Amino acid sequence: MNSRHSHTSGTIERVLRQHLSQPGSAAQDAAGWDAPSVSRFLSGQQGVPISKIDSLVNAAGFVLISRKYLEAIGTLGEVGMYCHCARAGGGECGPNRQEASAAGQDLRGARA
Repeated sequence: MNSRHSHTSGTIERVLRQHLSQPGSAAQDAAGWDAPSVSRFLSGQQGVPISKIDSLVNAAGFVLISRKYLEAIGTLGEVGMYCHCARAGGGECGPNRQEASAAGQDLRGARA
């Protein structure tokens, strides 16, 4: 990860405005724009060619990922925090592990 980029919360619009408002920024270079082009873009009079969207967003310090990927990373992070349970032979990890274990015992008891 490049340490030049500060990742702040907000919209893509806000991030691009912030980066493009800095003369000579990496985002401005990635788009191949001079100051008048940046001004036209920021005022809504000019768009971004589709071939430059990836490089512009990358220069602003971001990458495109799918929601499915993001959900998977969230799940892995949650499970990872609790993986000591599995390593200790306690079964499946996660914050609801005790609820799941109790439900499993209820099902086993009902079958007996």
